[in-house]
Amino acid sequence: MPDLDVLIAQERRNLMHLLDGKLMSDGKSYKVPNRRVDENLLLATWNIQNLGNNKSKRALQYIADICERFDIIALQEIKTDLRGLSSLQGLLPGDYRVLVTDPTGNNERFAFLYDRRTVQSTGLVCEIGFPVSVGEHTGFQLHRMPYCASFKAGRFDFIIVNVHLFYGRTKKDEDLRVREIDWLVDYINRRSKTDPHKVFDRDFFVVGDFNIEKQGDRFYKSLRRDEFKTPPNLDTLQTNFFQDKTFDKIAWVDRKAFSFGGKCNVVPFSKVLFQDGKPKGGKKEISDHFPLWAEFKINELTQELEQTINPHS
Repeated sequence: MPDLDVLIAQERRNLMHLLDGKLMSDGKSYKVPNRRVDENLLLATWNIQNLGNNKSKRALQYIADICERFDIIALQEIKTDLRGLSSLQGLLPGDYRVLVTDPTGNNERFAFLYDRRTVQSTGLVCEIGFPVSVGEHTGFQLHRMPYCASFKAGRFDFIIVNVHLFYGRTKKDEDLRVREIDWLVDYINRRSKTDPHKVFDRDFFVVGDFNIEKQGDRFYKSLRRDEFKTPPNLDTLQTNFFQDKTFDKIAWVDRKAFSFGGKCNVVPFSKVLFQDGKPKGGKKEISDHFPLWAEFKINELTQELEQTINPHS
């Protein structure tokens, strides 16, 4: 048996082969496009499964190797202990910065990891809370309050809403999940149509773990109503470790500012990592979700000019 350092190096090499597009045992390629400054935006979302101070150095190295392929990563299930997130940031090359929330529902934080060489934070950072009655100070809120931040890449400025929707098996739990999606979709849709002088930005991504189990279920239909778009192949991408659920999503408000690059996929790290573990693949060590990513074009002058000519479109 090789020693641990050699084993890790071998698996990191195999991970690079996966990310570079080498055909896997299932006959598929999972190539992540190259990052091109001021030309494309590689956006990823990842439910990192209870990231606190509980991941080994080996697991954190693999997580960092994956994250550095993207310009910005929306993370869910960061726990109250921030040492794991800090260690992950320290392993990343370039100039990766972190935005992170205080704990919300289930003592979970949201975070954004972004490389300042390609993406700039532009000022808006907040949790999304819905207006409540002044008299009663009560009203509906999502169990895990979504995290919202604004960025700029190339000619493209935008807002990302990072979500982890409520999950449960009972009819009451499922009704709450639909209600969360409905309220969130309504809110973002309204903000995207607000007068441009009264809103920070109207170009919205909404990404994260929606706990949508399959294409066409009522949770999926709630997300896809109104004017949200998703990559065509996203409907059938299985994003959990066993690749039998479609939990995670990347969606955006259908506006001319968005130019989807046509590429979207998961990073099925289980095919190459922790092959010495039980079960193989790193479910316990890394996460029970795979990263999900999509590519967008960010340097088309016609898009920027269109926003000036038609600011209300």
